[in-house]
Amino acid sequence: MLMSALSNNPIHCLDCNLEVAPEALPLPEAMVDSVAHWGWVAGAIHTMELDSGPYEHWAETELMDLTSPINREGLEVRRQLDTVRRCYYLLFQPLAEGGFRVPDECPGCGGPFMEYSGGRFTRLLCERCSLSLVNP
Repeated sequence: MLMSALSNNPIHCLDCNLEVAPEALPLPEAMVDSVAHWGWVAGAIHTMELDSGPYEHWAETELMDLTSPINREGLEVRRQLDTVRRCYYLLFQPLAEGGFRVPDECPGCGGPFMEYSGGRFTRLLCERCSLSLVNP
């Protein structure tokens, strides 16, 4: 799963949620560079969203918009990773009172999410778009 977790490595296991060491995957050097770049930029935007300062609203808007540059880049990196090992893209979900906000339908295709409970955390997945959400 490709996700920003404010660490140097944005590749995580869907089941345990821990980082997957890039050297454990046979990634071409160009792909490693793409993953690292996306992780660096996504981490910066997530940091601005967490700051609760003047950049919070802008960062949240960018992270929630699937057509924003950071999400377009992330979806492309996810597609590349999918050629090596099945990969989902974790969508940003802002906290609402009582937990994460969960959309009624996939923002990519409008289809339903399927519940995945095979891991440490229950997730919602869109198999068609390879998107993942936290299921509170």
